[in-house]
Amino acid sequence: MTRTGCADWTFFAFAVMLRINNSHMRTRFSVQHFAVRDARRRAGFTLVELLAVLAIILIVVGLLSVALNQTKTRSLRVSCLDNMKQLQYAWTMYANDFNDYVALNKTAPPIITTIGMASAVPRNSTNSWVAGNPKVDRSWETLAQGTLYPYVKHPEVYRCPMDSSTTKAGNPRTRSYSIDAYLGGDDEESDPRVKMRMSDVVNPGPEKVFVFIEEHENSIWGGGFMVLPREKFSLGAGAWSSTPSDRHMQGCNLSFVDGHLEYWKWLAPKRANLSNKLVTAPNELRDLRRLQESVPKP
Repeated sequence: MTRTGCADWTFFAFAVMLRINNSHMRTRFSVQHFAVRDARRRAGFTLVELLAVLAIILIVVGLLSVALNQTKTRSLRVSCLDNMKQLQYAWTMYANDFNDYVALNKTAPPIITTIGMASAVPRNSTNSWVAGNPKVDRSWETLAQGTLYPYVKHPEVYRCPMDSSTTKAGNPRTRSYSIDAYLGGDDEESDPRVKMRMSDVVNPGPEKVFVFIEEHENSIWGGGFMVLPREKFSLGAGAWSSTPSDRHMQGCNLSFVDGHLEYWKWLAPKRANLSNKLVTAPNELRDLRRLQESVPKP
């Protein structure tokens, strides 16, 4: 091969190598360019993406809040059931200790003032299961005067943990629970519904007659919860004398003569203005009928 041919071949190889090298550099620059642009794109979120994430977080927080509130409500309802269980046990122990006689549940006679007027504040008598009136009592002393207090000496047991009501003076109420007014109540000589012994509760049986009930904070005063008998009204009407509470998710707790406890969910919310007013609304009437079937019959 001549010197000229060798030079041409060398020049051709050099040109090919230069072209390949330039092509490789352009390819590497292009890949790096797209990689940087893609990284920049991944480094931030669009406004739509941020709003979507925020919406999801708010939904999760809302669901958690509802779940926590429901858990707290159930926990307080269980605490209320525990209070009632202790009171029911005390009521049963009292009857065992006093030859089957139940704790009295009497209202105190009206106090006559110096000008001959009756006292405006009705109260439970001091020989009953509990004394006083929780709407006005400022201390636990009236609980200590009750005949069940020797069996349950913890004042907090007499109050539902969800009861936020206060006295007229602004003090926390001392009591949330009442006893069926037909168990050891007034008028035992004239009203055959009133039972003075546990063994007298036969119609209906002890598993169907309630003892303790949570009473509405605007209805409670004495220790008895009065349910007006069904036969006093026409078939399509009735009236609350005492009003049950609905603080536990529109329901309340009850105990029964045989010792078991139940939670009753009301069909209608309970309000203070129900007391001694005619009830004709279907759901309200069904709630009333349910309680009327859970008190002693003559």
